[in-house]
Amino acid sequence: MMEQRIREKAVKAISDILKSAGYDVHHASPPIDLSAVSGSTFLVVVCSDDQEEVTRFSETEYTVKGEQGEKICEKLLVTFDPGIEAPDCIVWYAEEFARYAGEGILSRVIGRQLLLQLGDSGAPVRSHEYSDDQTGNGIKIPHLPVRVHREEAEDKAGVPGVATLKFLPYWLYRYTSRGSGKFKEQDVSFDGSGVGALNAINGSLIEVDPDTVTRRSIPQGSEVIKHQIDKDAADEKITGILITSMTRKVRARQVKGDAIYYEEKNVAPERSNIALELRELFIPIWQIKGKKIVEINAHTGERLREPMDDGVEVF
Repeated sequence: MMEQRIREKAVKAISDILKSAGYDVHHASPPIDLSAVSGSTFLVVVCSDDQEEVTRFSETEYTVKGEQGEKICEKLLVTFDPGIEAPDCIVWYAEEFARYAGEGILSRVIGRQLLLQLGDSGAPVRSHEYSDDQTGNGIKIPHLPVRVHREEAEDKAGVPGVATLKFLPYWLYRYTSRGSGKFKEQDVSFDGSGVGALNAINGSLIEVDPDTVTRRSIPQGSEVIKHQIDKDAADEKITGILITSMTRKVRARQVKGDAIYYEEKNVAPERSNIALELRELFIPIWQIKGKKIVEINAHTGERLREPMDDGVEVF
C-alpha cells in the first residue's frame, strides 16, 4: 500500500512532469489525484499501489464536456508495485516514473518543453477480464467488461454449440428532472435523477452501472452489432418513458353543500422539465447456436429471455 506521504510526493512530481510537457494541471477530488489538459488531450491521474482502487479507476470511463461535445479522458496510473494491473490505463511503474521525472528536470533546466508521448510509456499491457487464445482486435468501444468465459457460457446454455461473442448496442442515459405540477391545491414534485440504458435494437430498458463501463479493445473475432435506433429516436423514446413514469394521478376532494365528490387528473412533467444525456454503450453477450439460439450476458452471466434477432447487421 502506498503511504500517504509517498502518494503526495508522487502527485507533486507528476504535476511537475506534466507542467514541463505543457499541460494545464489541477488537483482533483478523490478518487482522482490530478486532472490535466493539453490541446485536445484531457487526462486524469491516480497514484496508487492499491489493486482494488486501481481496478475501479481502470474500469471507469471519465469524460469532459467541451466545445465539440463530450470527450473521453485518457487515464494515467502511477504505481510502484510491479504486480499492479490496469488494462485500460497508461501505466507508469517506477522505471517510467524515474525516466520522466529526470527528463522533466532536464527540460526545466535548459528551458525546453518536455516531449511527453502518453500511451507509449513502455508499460506492459495486461488483461484480467477476459482471456482465451484470442487477443484484442484493436477496436475500442465503450462497453461492459467481459467477465464470463466462453466455456462457462456454453455450460450455462445447456445446449450443444459454439459460443460467439457479440456486442449489443445500447444508449446509456442520465437524466435530471426539475419542477412541479399542480392540480387544485395539490403540488406534485418532479425533482429526480437517474441512469439506465436503452437497447438500440428493440427499445427495451435495462438498469446499468455506468461506473463499470470500460473502453479497452474488444476480443478478436467478436462482432459489434449496429444500432437500429438512432440517438434522436432514443432521446424521444426515453423522454416519453420518463414522462410516463413520473406522471402521477392526483385525486382532489371537493365539498359543495352536503355533497362530497372527487376529481382525478393525471399530472405529468413537461419535456422542458427533463434534461437528458445520451452516450453510446455496448453490452457483451455470448450467443450459442444449436437446435435453438441461447444467449448469455457475458458481463453478468445471466441467460437472456429473448435472443437477439439474428438478422441484425454487424460492423
